[in-house]
This record gives sequence, C-alpha cells and structure tokens, in this order.
Amino acid sequence: MLRRISLMADNPPKPWHRRVFHGGPTGSPVGIHLSDRRQPLKEQLELLWELQKIDLSLKNIKEERDRYPKEMKKLDEKQNVEKERIQKDREKIELLEKERRQREGRLNSEQDKIKRAEGRMFEVKTNKEYQALLSEIDAIKKACSKEEEEILQVLDEIDELKRNLAKREKEMAITLEKIEAERKGLQERMAHDDLVWKRATERREVLSKQLESQLSKLYGTLKEKRQGVGVVTIKDGTCQGCFVNVPPQMYIEVQKNNALIRCPNCNRILYWEGGRKTK
Repeated sequence: MLRRISLMADNPPKPWHRRVFHGGPTGSPVGIHLSDRRQPLKEQLELLWELQKIDLSLKNIKEERDRYPKEMKKLDEKQNVEKERIQKDREKIELLEKERRQREGRLNSEQDKIKRAEGRMFEVKTNKEYQALLSEIDAIKKACSKEEEEILQVLDEIDELKRNLAKREKEMAITLEKIEAERKGLQERMAHDDLVWKRATERREVLSKQLESQLSKLYGTLKEKRQGVGVVTIKDGTCQGCFVNVPPQMYIEVQKNNALIRCPNCNRILYWEGGRKTK
C-alpha cells in the first residue's frame, strides 16, 4: 500500500486540460474522463455549449445592429422618393396654373383691345380707315381664339395632372403607411435585440465564471480561429462545424459527453446535444 501511494505521488495524473487531444491513427477516441476530475466534465461541456450558443446569438445581434442603420436609411430614401415624386407633380401643376393665369391675362388684354377698336368704328371717316380697323379687329380676334385654344389645352393638362396626383397621393399614403410600419417593426426589433443582448451578456458572465479557466482559454482560442465557433454538435457521425465524418468509435465516445474530444479535421470541440438533461 505504501508503495502504491509512493508511485502515485511520483506520477500524479495530468490535469484534464493537458490530456485533451484528437483521435489516434486508428480512429479510437481519446479525451478526459470523469475519473480524472473533481467536477464532472459533462457539466463543463454543457456550460461550454450554452456559452457557445450565447456567443452565436450575440454575434447575430451585432450583425443585425450593423444592418439596422442601413435599413433605416433605405426606408428614409424610399419615403423621400415618394414625397419628391408628389412634390414634382404639384410643382408642375403650379407652373401650368401660372401659365394659365398669364394666358388669361393676355386674352383679357386682347379682348379689351377689341372693345376699344370696335368703339373707334364710329369715329372713322373714310372707308380705308374702316377696312383697316376691321382688319385690326379680325387679327386680334384670331389671336384671342388661338389663346383660348391654348388655355383650354393647359386646363385639360392641369385636370389630367390633378387626377393623376390624387391617385398618386392615395398610393403614396398607402406606401408611407407601409414604410412607417416597417420602421416601427425595425425599431421593435432593435429594442428586442437590446433586451436579448443585455440578458445574454449577463448570462454569459455567469457561465464564464463557472467555466474552468483552461477550458475557457481553449474555447476562446478556437473561437477566434474558427469564425466565432469553437464548439459544435455532432450529428449522424458528422461534425457540424466542417461537415466531415469522424471515426465511428470517436462518434460513440462523443455521445457520452464525458470526455473533451475535438474534431480531427477542424479542431473544434465536439458536443453531443442529445445527451443534455431536460431542464
């Protein structure tokens, strides 16, 4: 008995974090088992997997947060386009109304000329003066007739534009309502993400304190090198990180969740989610 104790003292078991490695050349899995630890590794793996899911959630929220300003800008631009289109139609109508008023002013002026010319007819003394005055009145009437036709064309154009404007204003009201609904939905998503972010970061802090330092360090290194993913599940013998099949015996061992086993291909920590306890 004294001899056995002495041997154990001379050759103490290595800490679990120093005994983690990949499958051997024959495909046999190796890792740390419960007997090597004071605290079950299964619990640490569960904590680690929850931490990974939180980190992925935070990553997604961050990406969403980066997109929100762009989406808001698109909605603002879309709204401005609709308003500018209506404004241009209104400005065009106003220009035509201005043109109508100017033409009507010229028409009134010409009609006044006709009245004055007709008033002079009683003053003429010669036939030549009379014929000249008739020609003048006729020319003015022709100009008035042309002006009236152009005024009518302008009025028709104004009426058409006003009908189209009324239609577009209704369409714009519907479009702006949809834009406002999208903006409100976006704001609600932002508020929800802020709440989720707060809760997730708080939970992450709790988990980080419960996770053993060496395992936390390993996870951080893997996450940094593998696009934010250091722990992945395994399904039907396939690593869900790189989608490469692992050796059959390794797949069996991973399902026990009592050893820290890493994918021989992508080096990520493998986790069997089916082994979690129902909470």
